[in-house]
Amino acid sequence: MDMYSLIILLLIVGVGIQFWRLRGISEYTIAYAEQYCKKEGLQFISLARYRTKLSLYRNKPDWLIDYHLEFSSDGETQYVGTIQTHGKRVVSVQLPVFRMAS
Repeated sequence: MDMYSLIILLLIVGVGIQFWRLRGISEYTIAYAEQYCKKEGLQFISLARYRTKLSLYRNKPDWLIDYHLEFSSDGETQYVGTIQTHGKRVVSVQLPVFRMAS
């Protein structure tokens, strides 16, 4: 095996590891969003990743990911909030003003 093949192999392994890391973070965030909505009395609809970048947070490099959280408060109206994570750590949850069900 020459140096070129070794570099290609390491790149493929690195991409595979990062794919599984991102998948694990997404699964954790979905579970967090469902639990958050249940705790707040909201109906969870969906969670979609819309921005992903590699960055430092508290001097640790990891994926900084922004998600769109779709939820409903009354079963009729749909709202979109955001959840930001750094790795498996939820950094912020921002929800728009919504009407509470009576």
